[in-house]
Amino acid sequence: MINSACLIVSKPLGVELSALGIRTAWACHQNGFECKLVFSEEGVWCLTENPGYHTSMINDFIGEDGEVVCIREDLEKRGIDEDALVDGVEVIDAEEVAEMCEDFETVNYF
Repeated sequence: MINSACLIVSKPLGVELSALGIRTAWACHQNGFECKLVFSEEGVWCLTENPGYHTSMINDFIGEDGEVVCIREDLEKRGIDEDALVDGVEVIDAEEVAEMCEDFETVNYF
């Protein structure tokens, strides 16, 4: 049985796959799975404080002690300042992602 999952969201705000990744993380977290939500590539746009479904789900996930991280280099490539992100997001370096994923039984990419 899988007890932990790392969910990587690389699709931008407004794309259904990004919403699916966030909803999957929420379902895992609510059912007691160790879960981390990682935003990379164009997915970092989902973390900007825009009104809507993505931001609402992310805030709810963080509010229930869900772990959300994003990759610093992907923010920098897109000119997004860390201060523009939803509160509670941890910014990590790209080199940390592989090591972090090794700690999980499954890694899902959305």
